[in-house]
Amino acid sequence: MNNLGQHDVILWAMLNNPQKEWWSAKDFQYGEYFVGYEATARMSELVQKYPLLVKRDMDGRFRVIGIFWESTREVQEQKERIQALINSQE
Repeated sequence: MNNLGQHDVILWAMLNNPQKEWWSAKDFQYGEYFVGYEATARMSELVQKYPLLVKRDMDGRFRVIGIFWESTREVQEQKERIQALINSQE
């Protein structure tokens, strides 16, 4: 995971934790899926880059994002793409 780009770290976290509906920047500022203070910007970029996959909302004044699980083809394509990146780094 260390060599994944920030967008892919966020997507990988979301795609592998379907029980969590909404994600905030705080979720990516520590721990296994660390992106750092750039998390808010990367989240905004993901919404623009993957409009059929990533949904957005607000929690008070904070942006949150989630996965459109109904977009099964897009979900599967991104899981396979990121898994291939991970496998190529091992």
